[in-house]
Amino acid sequence: MTAFRAAAHAVLWSLAVPAAAAAPPDTADDAGASLAIVNASLIDGTGAPARRTSIHIRDGRIVSFGNPVPPETRILDAAGATVLPGLIDSHVHFQAVPGAVFRQDSAETRRTLMYRHLRGHLANGVTTVLDAAIASSVLREIQAYLASGGVGPRVMALGPTFHNPGGYMDGPALSEYWAPRWRASATPEDVDALYREYDGIDNLVGVKVAATYGFGAPLDTLETHTPEMLDVIGRRARDHERQIYVHVNDHRGVEIALGLGAHALTHLVLDDPQAGQVERMREAGMHVMTTMAIVDGFADRHRPGVADTPRVRLTVPEVERETARDPAAWDRWGTTFMRTVAPSLPEWFARWYADWQLSEAWVASVVRGLQNALMRYHESAVPIVMGTDSGGWPHMVHAFHGPTALRELELMADAGMTPAEVLRAATVTPARMMGILDQVGTVEIGKRADLIVVRGDPLQDVSALANLEWVIKDGEARRPGEWMSD
Repeated sequence: MTAFRAAAHAVLWSLAVPAAAAAPPDTADDAGASLAIVNASLIDGTGAPARRTSIHIRDGRIVSFGNPVPPETRILDAAGATVLPGLIDSHVHFQAVPGAVFRQDSAETRRTLMYRHLRGHLANGVTTVLDAAIASSVLREIQAYLASGGVGPRVMALGPTFHNPGGYMDGPALSEYWAPRWRASATPEDVDALYREYDGIDNLVGVKVAATYGFGAPLDTLETHTPEMLDVIGRRARDHERQIYVHVNDHRGVEIALGLGAHALTHLVLDDPQAGQVERMREAGMHVMTTMAIVDGFADRHRPGVADTPRVRLTVPEVERETARDPAAWDRWGTTFMRTVAPSLPEWFARWYADWQLSEAWVASVVRGLQNALMRYHESAVPIVMGTDSGGWPHMVHAFHGPTALRELELMADAGMTPAEVLRAATVTPARMMGILDQVGTVEIGKRADLIVVRGDPLQDVSALANLEWVIKDGEARRPGEWMSD
């Protein structure tokens, strides 16, 4: 995570839509629409102003606006509530189950909790996610589960993930609880073998490259790929027509990403960019994922009430909430964090130092640094996409799947982005980044009916998204609690 370097040095847009020109009457094909949302204040995500209208949906797609409701259609009366595109979280990790290492969860328990996490994202209004590093076998399992009727968001993914032997993701940080793992890529043959592992998997939008040296001098203990191997990875990505996403935590990683022609950085970067880097990122159309909530969550040890907020109670498994209330679990996570930053630290010292260092004040200072970095990119017209890093590492106890999305949006607004800009970063921009804007990201005829219905005006305050009334995924409308029901 991008905040590690700081730890080491411390050791939509105008979315608000007038009534459009009168729509033509429903055709015979429209008569079979299965759902109509009426009395809606629609923020469609296209940049048009908000409008009061009805939305007709059939077979999971939007078929018309503002027309008379066909007979035998289910009516969802929005009663003046706001309808928006479903949210997109562009950085999650389903293999990471919060608190799994502390509890010593079995593989079956982790699988059961992973399926609950899928529901948890939907119940928080997140209808599409991008898993930013997932083993091919787990991705196949999730896709099979969803295809067989399992409940969850649309799952896009990065694959393969490339790391150098001795590099980030090759050591103990992910632990055996991330299992199964993927091999390091030391040779071109390794790269090709990793691609074969992902053959035939749908919804792959790119590959991921770890470009992290460590956590700042003198703690640069990680090995990145050689220039020769980076050239191989770049050429293979072009051969497979996959965009490159790069894990970075300082300007050196950004330089690698620029050299690879990367499509996105998977984290914000705390340190100051080198001369011209931001301008080159903008010119290259490189996106940046936010991932601030996972760092902000380090302070949840001092905010125990977070585990008992209504949205967390509804969507986070009780066993994970219990772990997040346990001081011993936080001690274990803090010790692991510090020993990852500085592997030579004795365990007793790492535990003491974590207890002292991971204070609310320290976390607040790092989050503020990330917010400053966010605005530096945003004000330079670098495309911003919302990502939470939900799950993070299995050692973590706070990185809940689902409710962290709202916290991420609030942190983006607190940084200085307008509510419209924040909403854009959680809908249309990530859809465009992933090449699925023809399907989701805006509310338009022909697109998938992935929508949320909220009370209040999120263009005035993004926290209104917490007042979630309905989530519609592929035309199926349920209240948040109903998405969590078996």
